Amino acid sequence: MNKFSLQLLLAMLFLVSNAIAQKTEIKWHNPATEKYPTVHNQGWSDKEIKSFYDRLPSKMENTVRPEVWNLSRTAAGLELVFNTTAEQIIIRYVTTKKKYAMNHFPATGVSGVDLFAENKDGSWAWANGKADFKDTITYSYASLDLDKDQYKSGRKFHLFLPLYNGVKWLEIGVPEGSGFKFIPVTDEKPIITYGTSITQGGCASRPGMAWTNILSRKLHTPVVNLGFSGNGKLEKEIIDLMAEKDAKIFIIDCVANMGADIKNIKSKHTDAVITLRAKHPNTPIVVVEQPHYTEGRFTSARARGLAAMNKELQDSYKELKSKGVKNVYYLTYADIGFDMNDSVDGTHPTDMGMLKYANAFEKLLKPLLK
Repeated sequence: MNKFSLQLLLAMLFLVSNAIAQKTEIKWHNPATEKYPTVHNQGWSDKEIKSFYDRLPSKMENTVRPEVWNLSRTAAGLELVFNTTAEQIIIRYVTTKKKYAMNHFPATGVSGVDLFAENKDGSWAWANGKADFKDTITYSYASLDLDKDQYKSGRKFHLFLPLYNGVKWLEIGVPEGSGFKFIPVTDEKPIITYGTSITQGGCASRPGMAWTNILSRKLHTPVVNLGFSGNGKLEKEIIDLMAEKDAKIFIIDCVANMGADIKNIKSKHTDAVITLRAKHPNTPIVVVEQPHYTEGRFTSARARGLAAMNKELQDSYKELKSKGVKNVYYLTYADIGFDMNDSVDGTHPTDMGMLKYANAFEKLLKPLLK
């Protein structure tokens, strides 16, 4: 064996041994095996749901339409929260659908995860992970060591889950010997929002940029996401389910999915608010106009449809006020402020549009939370 061959063999042995060492040094943590609830923003306990990462309780499977039930099995708005001293984090998981992306919606948003750390001053730090979309999806984070002297007992991380895909199983890996603990779900009352594809998160580039997740970070409060793409039709079954929960604020953002039912927008919104108010006399309720469809600048039919749907919602709001229903708040499309730069396809927001959505809600909700 010549000198070159020997060096090559030694190099290969080093790589193999290093790979084995790397594999054995990672300790994996599965939130589904903990003895306490670990999925934040879920709304219902693990005893009430069919699968670990579902968004609706199992009792709704035969109550809501199949389209709503199937969409509720995506993980939009859900997050895992954990504390770790690790400077390297690996996420691995398998999704319920193998179609990871859409033609207008990247795999990182549809099926990806998104990791943020809470800083001691209340601000946030985003972690840039290397994604690998194979049968088992992995996100690898390395060199998470900035300001580590301030976080000797570990940092608190929030992992936002896929927006348009479900999760079969998920594990978080850190180097052996690193401190790690899932943060249990608290009894803090959430904001509960019911809406359309925009609420579900379409078409954010990554889960953390869905407006409900941005709002959750801004307000440091749980936000339960009941967004159902194309199927946020203000159905009585969902409103009755919401009324069972004790929330800080209820948000109804369904107008955009009610174009085919325009004649009932007013009555359905009025009934929804009265149903929630009957169970929750003082909880703020926010109703939201359909945001500006950017193609409405050129398409007269779209512009007329937008105005007509929002007019029905305005009439419902006026009727509720005339009946003396209190603590009902109204967010207009002008408050949200979409322009031609804020949409992927004329309907669904870019990350910039999602941020505008979250900012509008923050401005309205912050005084209500105080």
